[in-house]
Amino acid sequence: MSISTEFAELLRAGRPQFNARVAEARHRYRGFNTDVFSLFLQECVDPVIVSIDAANRGAFASSAFDIALDLVGRELTGAHPRGKLLTALWQDTLPTLTPAMADRPSRLISALCNALLNLEALPAARPNQWLELLKKYGSSLTAPDDLLQLGVLAAWRAGAAHFRLPALQAAARLPHIGCTLLDLAPERDVQEQLRLAEQNPWLIARSDKALEVGAFTGLGGQFAEPPEVRATNDGFIVKSSDRCFQLIADGFGAVLLPATLAEFVSAGHAAREGRSPKLSANTLIYANSSIVIPLPADGLQLAWNAYTAALTSPYSFSISIVPLL
Repeated sequence: MSISTEFAELLRAGRPQFNARVAEARHRYRGFNTDVFSLFLQECVDPVIVSIDAANRGAFASSAFDIALDLVGRELTGAHPRGKLLTALWQDTLPTLTPAMADRPSRLISALCNALLNLEALPAARPNQWLELLKKYGSSLTAPDDLLQLGVLAAWRAGAAHFRLPALQAAARLPHIGCTLLDLAPERDVQEQLRLAEQNPWLIARSDKALEVGAFTGLGGQFAEPPEVRATNDGFIVKSSDRCFQLIADGFGAVLLPATLAEFVSAGHAAREGRSPKLSANTLIYANSSIVIPLPADGLQLAWNAYTAALTSPYSFSISIVPLL
């Protein structure tokens, strides 16, 4: 595979500067692999460069070259899962987003690479879905800030539950995209639907099924011991062995973020209007509904807040999350 004529001409014209940057990268990153870097330029940077109009191609090439040096130097490219995702971003997604990146290519490319890597680090997130959503909705955008807002909105849709509030704000800014991407009812006031979703995490992507969160550390999960859970107004605090987590869940997914022991100690049951949920053996009863938890009744524990119940068992390393709809 060879580099396009367009990119080759830019590299030739700026050869002294580009060579100096490679030399600096070899000094900064121990074991910097120039062969891997050349391959990334051919396979990943070149498709972006050829998709850009000639007037902006030089600025894009300079920014992309520097970002590629950093990615290769940090060993983020290659055949491993992160490398494959970055390849998909550069080859398939970034070329569709160039109208919105013309003014600030370095900032936008860096932000999208970092967002993708952060999503990949979340066990239950769906980074491939994020890439598809960016490609589907981003090609119509021309403002850099709108593209960043779409990135937040798509990240929530792809399982980053802790982005719900900023994502709803992004949807309000991009109502036409937000309405479609979140499957809102177009005949109803979109802004009102978004406002209500700020309060209720299950209003969008409603589900009446239990969601299993977490797993044993020996199987790649987060919990060394069966977890304990306490509720807060906007989620739960989880303790397993000497580690604590903040658990945030909604219809698009669930995430476990670092928390402190003090946060766990201060948590309890958050306020809920109407009757509180309760357990009858291994059946959770709430409002006019019930759901059987497939765990022994012995030792089953329940925590809840206004919209969600969480159940744990001494016989399980996962947490059952149930929407209280």
